[in-house]
This record gives sequence, C-alpha cells and structure tokens, in this order.
Amino acid sequence: MGRPREHGPQTRQALLDAGTRIVGAEGATGVTLRRLADEAGTTTRAVYSLFGDKDGLLRQLFTIAAETMRRHHEAVPVDPDDPMREFPPLALAYRAAAREQPALYDLWFGRVTPDMKLSEEDAALAYRSFERVLNTIRRCIDTGRFPDREPMQIGLELFGLVHGLASLELRGFFPDDAIARVSWVDGISALVRGIETAPR
Repeated sequence: MGRPREHGPQTRQALLDAGTRIVGAEGATGVTLRRLADEAGTTTRAVYSLFGDKDGLLRQLFTIAAETMRRHHEAVPVDPDDPMREFPPLALAYRAAAREQPALYDLWFGRVTPDMKLSEEDAALAYRSFERVLNTIRRCIDTGRFPDREPMQIGLELFGLVHGLASLELRGFFPDDAIARVSWVDGISALVRGIETAPR
C-alpha cells in the first residue's frame, strides 16, 4: 500500500479559503506563509507541498477569480437576431461574478503582488470574459449599430461602467439588491444608446 498523502483536498481548500479571507481584508500583500498556515490550521510545509510557494497559491486565487468571470460571461446566450439585447445580460454577468467572489475581485485585474508576473496563460484566461463582450460589440458594428466606433474603444467604455458599478456595490453603496440591479441595467442601457449615436 502506498504512503497516504500528507496534505489532501481539505487542506488545499482550507488554504485557499484562508488566502481569500486575507486578500479580501488586506489585499494580496497581506498574505504570508505563516498567516496562511495558521488560519488554515496547518503548516507552511503544506503551502509548499500543494502550491509550490505563496505565489503559487495567489496564482490559484487569481485563476478562481478569472474563471468565475469567464464562466458567467460565456454563459450569456448569443442573440442571433439582435446582439444589442446581449448587453444587459452581459453586464449582469459581470455583476454576478463580482458578487460571487468579492474578496478576489481585484485579483482578476492581475493585481497580485508588485513583483509577481502572471503568465501568458493567466492573462489569456482573464481576457476571455472581455473577449465575450467584444464579440457582441463586433457583431453590432457589423450591423451598423455603432457608426464610426472601434470595438476596443466601446469595450473599454463599457468596462469602465461595470467596474465602477461593481466597485460601488461591493463597498455597500447601494441600499438594496433591487436598486442595485436596476442601476446596472439602466446604466448599461443608457451607455449603449449613447454609443449608437455617431461621435462628434
């Protein structure tokens, strides 16, 4: 019989949970090997065994945040008749992802630690949710709905809006869920209507 693994799935999840709590409260720079181990009820050796090092655990937390965004965005159905109708669901997908992983929201932007570089694969995963939005924008441009506009320009305008709304909501600025949801739908709808008008 082989030797049982010293650090299994439960320890791995406990370390991820501890990392999530610390990142949510203090940011990624608050994470240390000793704090991770103490909060997870294990040893620093477990971090090395399961993640390689602290950066390996932080990279896994980044992956969770990016994968959450990707999953919600790519779950929005493509509307073959009118891609304009996809924008409110896409905005609400962003909202759902931010609310699902509020403590890890900032990690999705690649803000892990000042000296830690994400791989090309990491960056590609983070970009997939934005690419889903760009797909809708390109189809709108192809149908003449966004005259004299560039996909990336529109994408960044929409990104700025949803990031601002998410930042406000995660910090408790909306009094309740219903008002927050209406603000998301109204905000994205108004911006899209404005983009339909050719720029001066």
